[in-house]
Amino acid sequence: MHRLFRQEEYTLAAFIRRRRLERIRHDLTDPTLNDMPINALAARWGFLRATDFSRAFRRTYGVPPRELRQRARSASSGHQATADEG
Repeated sequence: MHRLFRQEEYTLAAFIRRRRLERIRHDLTDPTLNDMPINALAARWGFLRATDFSRAFRRTYGVPPRELRQRARSASSGHQATADEG
């Protein structure tokens, strides 16, 4: 696997970490997972240390995971309110 990634701009480990972060980001914005704690979502995708996860997430997406989840919840409730009004 490492040979395959020699040609790439990132390492195999970086690729795997990025994919895991993408999955967590998806889970954080999934309304059906709103009740699952953020640290449980992170552990689900292999981030067992909350500080390591939070730091990697913020570095990758520019916001802490909690803020992304809050924004997603606000957007979801905002869309529901608009649909209810129409």
